[in-house]
Amino acid sequence: MPLIKPAMPTGTGLLLEPPLDLSWFTHEEFVTVSSSVGAAKIHRPWTNAVTPLPPHARAGAHGLTEREVEAYMVQVSRLFDQGATVPVSDVGLISTQEDVIRRPMFNHIAAFSNEVARVYLLVQKTARDKGWGHFSIVQDLTVQPPVDYFAQVIGPKAKFEGISCYKCHSSGPLAIHPARADLVSDAPLAAALSKHIADQPRSRFHFPENEKPPDYGKPLALKFCSRCHDADGDRGPLHKTHSHAMRVLVDFGYMPPNRRLTTDEIAQLKAWLESKP
Repeated sequence: MPLIKPAMPTGTGLLLEPPLDLSWFTHEEFVTVSSSVGAAKIHRPWTNAVTPLPPHARAGAHGLTEREVEAYMVQVSRLFDQGATVPVSDVGLISTQEDVIRRPMFNHIAAFSNEVARVYLLVQKTARDKGWGHFSIVQDLTVQPPVDYFAQVIGPKAKFEGISCYKCHSSGPLAIHPARADLVSDAPLAAALSKHIADQPRSRFHFPENEKPPDYGKPLALKFCSRCHDADGDRGPLHKTHSHAMRVLVDFGYMPPNRRLTTDEIAQLKAWLESKP
């Protein structure tokens, strides 16, 4: 059984666009563009997929401050630039399919942790972009449930984000799903990071003060999804705003994680996705 499940559409009819054909895009092109971030920063040897961070400076913290969260985000961004992380590189499936960009999206993904936080770094670009963008997630483990912060890291500052990230990350970071089997740099590392992500606790999404979350309406109540995605489930409720990730992950057979939906279940999900809020 492969470490990373191949990305194969299953023809559910959930996708709004035809599955993107990347047969023209070669592994060599993937390596060339990915390496443009700096060869010394990637393809690094590893024994632990999660890079340990120093102990938190403030003893007995109960609720990280935004300044502390920002400091973690800036720290992991700098560690990446210094070549002190173990990132996996891939062309991502979810950001490539449907109407997002419909061309390869290049990612470098790394994970970090200490006793108070799980921290993730995403370094990302398309082939047309001039530079790489740095994005980070910090899960504050000092409160229950843990709180997820999202931001773009720009130099010594973090610009906290809410609504745009919530569309795909309402339950925290997503597992790593390369768009093709040869478009990932290190399958064992990708599998180890995905397991670390799967083992994460149920968390709560943080909206920054300058972003008031809209009324997302009633959550999806279909049992085959709400068994996990529910107010009392292992992951957060699903709303219409999450439809992109839902369509891709179900059609490509990643969700539910332990089986395929039946024809009748797919019809019910499609009807819900197409219904008006």
